[in-house]
Amino acid sequence: MRRSRRGGSKQYRKVVIVVVIAFVFLFTPAQDQLKRQLDHWLGELWDQVGPYHEYPVTTSYTLERTIRLDNYDFSDRQFTYRVPIPIQRTSAGSWDDTFTYVSGAKEPASSLQVVKLMSVGANSATIGVPLLTSAHLEQQDAIDLGDGMTTVYWPVKGPGAERCEYMRCIVWSGTMPARSSVQLVIRYVVLAHSYTWWLDGSVDSVVPGKDFGMNIANSGDFADLGRAGWVGSTTALIGEVSQWYDRSFDPNWPDWAIDGQHPLVTAAADQITASLPANQQQNVFAFAHAAFEYVRENVQYSVGLANPPRSGPTCLAHELGDCDEQANAWMSILRARNIPTWYEFGALTDMDHTKWEPHAWSNVLIPYDSAWCAAKEIRLETCYIEASVDVVNNKWMLHTPTAFTEWIEPASNEGEAAGEFYRPLNLNANQFQWNMSWETVVGPVHSDGTYKVRLDLL
Repeated sequence: MRRSRRGGSKQYRKVVIVVVIAFVFLFTPAQDQLKRQLDHWLGELWDQVGPYHEYPVTTSYTLERTIRLDNYDFSDRQFTYRVPIPIQRTSAGSWDDTFTYVSGAKEPASSLQVVKLMSVGANSATIGVPLLTSAHLEQQDAIDLGDGMTTVYWPVKGPGAERCEYMRCIVWSGTMPARSSVQLVIRYVVLAHSYTWWLDGSVDSVVPGKDFGMNIANSGDFADLGRAGWVGSTTALIGEVSQWYDRSFDPNWPDWAIDGQHPLVTAAADQITASLPANQQQNVFAFAHAAFEYVRENVQYSVGLANPPRSGPTCLAHELGDCDEQANAWMSILRARNIPTWYEFGALTDMDHTKWEPHAWSNVLIPYDSAWCAAKEIRLETCYIEASVDVVNNKWMLHTPTAFTEWIEPASNEGEAAGEFYRPLNLNANQFQWNMSWETVVGPVHSDGTYKVRLDLL
């Protein structure tokens, strides 16, 4: 799957840095003081001259997605194709609340994405799909798309190609006639908002979320990952399983997308820990953010390997990767320290919504410091964040409304759930083609201002 390219030129960036350093050391006597301020100056300079993405705070649009299957065989072929029913994304994943206070009151989660309507059809999307209810339509009651060849239904979760085990989905199925094609048109009406989980001055003040933002000062330590409640259970279910999502069909030769046991990954994790000040080496936020910067500095954007994408270790070894490959690298490093991380899947566009691409990025769970929780009178078992991280686009703990979320990975034994998203098509054909396109058909309508995120780190 092709991914969004990280823009900007590192060569240009290096030239700017060299010029600034030369100026500082050739023309000023107060070198020691300026050294301490250099990082701050360069950051401000790069904000002004470096490449950046611009994002809206809020946007609404209608997105149309077309999936087309072409059968080049001389015989008819049966197929099934599973399409996620998008979640209503909040600042707590798909949950409605974040913290629970000692008083029993709950802090409501912020809405990040509301899918107001989803509809499907063969040539135009006319069949409504239930979004906010648990209504199901089983295969025996499938709705004909009107093309005389295919149907759709939205079954109860369960194993098998005829339903989805880990996500709510619609199943498109039927017959592809010999030397012919079928297509599914999906329409989404979306309202989306920006949000940050990061408490830092570099995040524009127009972006909501800083009231409960996290940084090194209020992050928990690695020992807090074992905290009772959701943090400890998620660490046990996900963080402590260092090898995740086997893409191989042979159990004797696994191919883990995320591999926190690989020597290259553990060496990177050790190097990152050693680079931190002694008083931050047990800080979960500090390590996760340093790993984010490590991948961005050491891995260049490159069109991904088609099948399968580069694993985390391979991405680090090649020093190349697209969005899900760099996510694999970052999550591998975090799994080496038992930090829970998992996938988020969907599509990504630009400010004008003129071009869409399939996209994959990461989520991470980090507990707050227990003293911070006590001061806020938040019950300890609920005192954590689940933040979005997009390495390739320099979105550290930032959700932008240009990212359309279809699905956030749930827990599974070793990441089997991710395979359900990556392998939606079940088709036994010799010669066929699978194409997918995205198009904004209404909007976008932006509101509440815009902000910039630079593309390259200094």
